[in-house]
Amino acid sequence: MATNLQFIKQIDFNSSPTSSTLIVDECFNANYDNYFVNITKVDGNLAGYYLWLRFLDSSGTAITQSEYDFAGLQMTSNTTFSEVKSTNTTLINYVGFSGSGGLDDDKYDNGTSMYIYNPYDSSSYTFVTSQSSGVNSSATLYGFKTIGVHKNEETVRGIQIGGHSAFYGVKISVYGVK
Repeated sequence: MATNLQFIKQIDFNSSPTSSTLIVDECFNANYDNYFVNITKVDGNLAGYYLWLRFLDSSGTAITQSEYDFAGLQMTSNTTFSEVKSTNTTLINYVGFSGSGGLDDDKYDNGTSMYIYNPYDSSSYTFVTSQSSGVNSSATLYGFKTIGVHKNEETVRGIQIGGHSAFYGVKISVYGVK
């Protein structure tokens, strides 16, 4: 992948939990074919949970139809690795992991890096590759490698990230790849 990243947008907050989903809108445009998304902290009020991804259509609405496929490898420190996959689903699961809950900065023991391909191209599917790691409150280490596809040819202008708990804090940076 190219090494020249052009900053587009960042969301960074710490607060009382308000929602279990987060929208990063208008981060894709005609200037780039591919994007790098870096999530350097995700903090929810549970002891650790998986993150999922949906795309936003050209009007900024989350695409919730059964138009996604994904496959991944879950690598957990206390058990054997396992494959996860699903077809014709309403989201791409296992794109990230939230560490331990609370507002303590020391709890941000997680990170996610993903590439998103062709989101703004109305004649192509949108693809994602993701790698993430984290640790839960029991000191179990988690790692994920996930690939996914949105199987509809349409312009995608943003992402929706969700989890199984309300977010206390998150930092997401989006870059165009040259």
